[in-house]
Amino acid sequence: MAVNIILASASPYRAALLRQLNLSFVQRPAQIDETPYLSEAPGPLALRLAEQKAMSLVAEHPNSIIIGSDQTGICNNQLLHKPGNQSAAIQQLAAMSGQIAFFYTATTVVQTDNTGVVSAHTDIDTTELQLRHLTNEEIRAYVAADLPLDCAGSFKIESLGISLFSSVKTVDPSALQGISLIQLTNRLKQLGIKFGAHSTKH
Repeated sequence: MAVNIILASASPYRAALLRQLNLSFVQRPAQIDETPYLSEAPGPLALRLAEQKAMSLVAEHPNSIIIGSDQTGICNNQLLHKPGNQSAAIQQLAAMSGQIAFFYTATTVVQTDNTGVVSAHTDIDTTELQLRHLTNEEIRAYVAADLPLDCAGSFKIESLGISLFSSVKTVDPSALQGISLIQLTNRLKQLGIKFGAHSTKH
């Protein structure tokens, strides 16, 4: 039978990833405070926010599977942010040039029924990226071409951003785009989701 799948995010990137799985779902942005706690490490921060995003929609969506995801990045002990404009993107990439960055992608899958939470599981993926030594000209040209203004770290790995790196170490290349599809599909299969033309549950 069909199952309601809720993506607790307004992100077009995460929605595009779910569409790769031929999942039928609806997007419901989670309204939570994403401010890091004092001295909170990026991995635990991603885990906490992914869980909070999914849990924030439990009351509104009984008999559903709710997917919450969050991603944090760090380079030179500085949390990476979404630049918002080209100048900030150029500055961020200049600071990252030649350095190693780590991205933590956490995904929470919550199953609900009429009474509330039936099950909840959170997984995290770690990706290590070695940036090339980038010239100011390269950085400016990249930002102008790819406009990664809403991407933490100021790059789009699935696009021209791949040219910024000398290596990317990960067990799941989809994770850097916003959701670890390998971890997610494993969790959904445990809940009986079959992957095909439409999402179903047996």
